[in-house]
Amino acid sequence: MSKVLKVENGNYRVAVQDGGTITLDTGVETGTTVITGDLEVKGTTTTVESVNTTIADNILTLNEGELGAGISASNGYQAGIEIDRGSLGVGRWIWDDQINWTMGGDSGSGAWTSIEGTGTDFRPIKIPGVVGTGTNFFFDIGSGVLSVTGTSDYEEQIFGYTGGVITSGAIDDDNIPNTKAVVDYVAFSLASVFQDRIEEGTTTKTFVETKDFEVTGSDSVVEIGVDNVVRVSVKADTIELGDLQFDGTTIRPTDSNNNLFLEGTGAGEIVARDLFSIENTTGTPTFATNRLKLYVTTEDTGGTGLFFVNSTNTRDEIISNNRSLLYSMLF
Repeated sequence: MSKVLKVENGNYRVAVQDGGTITLDTGVETGTTVITGDLEVKGTTTTVESVNTTIADNILTLNEGELGAGISASNGYQAGIEIDRGSLGVGRWIWDDQINWTMGGDSGSGAWTSIEGTGTDFRPIKIPGVVGTGTNFFFDIGSGVLSVTGTSDYEEQIFGYTGGVITSGAIDDDNIPNTKAVVDYVAFSLASVFQDRIEEGTTTKTFVETKDFEVTGSDSVVEIGVDNVVRVSVKADTIELGDLQFDGTTIRPTDSNNNLFLEGTGAGEIVARDLFSIENTTGTPTFATNRLKLYVTTEDTGGTGLFFVNSTNTRDEIISNNRSLLYSMLF
């Protein structure tokens, strides 16, 4: 083997002309070889067999010298770190330029991924948390879903459970629930703490609300409000619709001093298709300037007990047929 030590342009050079090996031997494994200047290795393979390697550089550059746009096809569009796992497939943490993504109104290609072997056998990453870079945190999972499969009774870490049944609300307001937690909580709410009011609006609210005697101590009622005014009130024995109260077969104004009007529209009329009766009136009705009032009280000389008072305050009894014949003969 021919070895040459020579000086070229002020540099020392050790050459092995026939492609042999140059060994820097300190005599013992604990010895130290010190290179004071930069170390440049031009071979195709560098093997380091040390047990502990300390590197002062804060950034390691892989795939150095790439000239194309992205990692070249000859390198499989990938660059990263590979871990020897003996008889098992290697572990790789790589940058893959063939991963395309779209999220948060942005899109691009290239992402970090964890792989076992040299194909697409992806592996999970175990970390205690992820810190986002802005106000939003996005997931691009294509047609997949976010899942907590493998976690033991995850829902019981979201809401309070007893014996596998939800019994209380959120343990921590910031925890994200899974589907089972949501289903269980809806069932719990419907069974125990269902919302007693549905509403929309802020100041002039439109709403439907239930009030039960067991809770309020007052008569149970269901109310429907429009623009924060109760328009329908359903109680155990009456229904109030606007300013009308329905009590069995009785209709009356909700205000005891209001009148009840029956009105036909256009040329329509108020028609009674069956027996029409008037109960005896308590007291004497007052007259109204634009109305004729009929009322029933103790029968007088007219023989009917049906009286009227008109708009000029004329008050009299409507006479029966028999009495009218008798009076006509007498007078």
